Amino acid sequence: MSETLKAMQQIETETLKAFINVCEQLNLKYYVICGTLLGAVRHKGFIPWDDDIDVGMFREDYNIFLEKGQSLMPEGYFIQTNVTDKEYPLNYAKIRNSNTTFIESSLKDKKINHGLYIDVFPLDYFPDGILSKIFVEFKNGLMKSRISMMYSANWSWKHKLLRILSRRIYQDGYETVQKRNEYLASVPKSSLTRNYCGDWNEIAPADWFGEGVSLDFEDLKVVAPKEYDKYLTHVFGDYNTLPPIEERIPHHFTEVIDLDSPYTKYTEKA
Repeated sequence: MSETLKAMQQIETETLKAFINVCEQLNLKYYVICGTLLGAVRHKGFIPWDDDIDVGMFREDYNIFLEKGQSLMPEGYFIQTNVTDKEYPLNYAKIRNSNTTFIESSLKDKKINHGLYIDVFPLDYFPDGILSKIFVEFKNGLMKSRISMMYSANWSWKHKLLRILSRRIYQDGYETVQKRNEYLASVPKSSLTRNYCGDWNEIAPADWFGEGVSLDFEDLKVVAPKEYDKYLTHVFGDYNTLPPIEERIPHHFTEVIDLDSPYTKYTEKA
């Protein structure tokens, strides 16, 4: 592990700690999900080559966190959404450490907070009916592709095709499409849950989450879905088998990483 990656993980762990403290003050439920959950189960902390933290909250708690969380955050932390940071293009929140710099290639041209962050995803419900599932998944894919046009990235042919199709169907401004995407996720309560903003296959029975269970993550105790083994098997398959060595790399592409200086040191020059 590089010294930079190790330092990033330490800073992100402190951000997670601040997030957990706010959730406890507001009596909100959260869960570690995706690679962070995998790391907690398999490594009792970060996957050694992972460079971020993912947590999820059911929409009701997520909205309360966005409404009240900032006033409870320690100085230097910023809850970033497309409301609090107008050029931020995504439909989920990040908690940024404003005293650091982590400028991703895909967002380098955006006038936003570029501090090192953890991701906070809203968890919504997913329809039970087959036709409704197909309809919602198709529309969600199109809208995510349309939103992705707000930032630069290297896309596969499949993503490029979706972007062309979504641009023809959704000719509204980006703010309108973002609101439509959030409305699409407002499915009535059902037996299934979905992280509409995520990149993994995160459609799962809602009762897998429940009250959650406590797991070790670095020097913290974190809340994981009650049925975390089923969740991880569903998302990753045989999650206890390590990937090939060539795949054990961080997955974010960056222009600047400076963990000792605020992002404004670089963005004010632009």
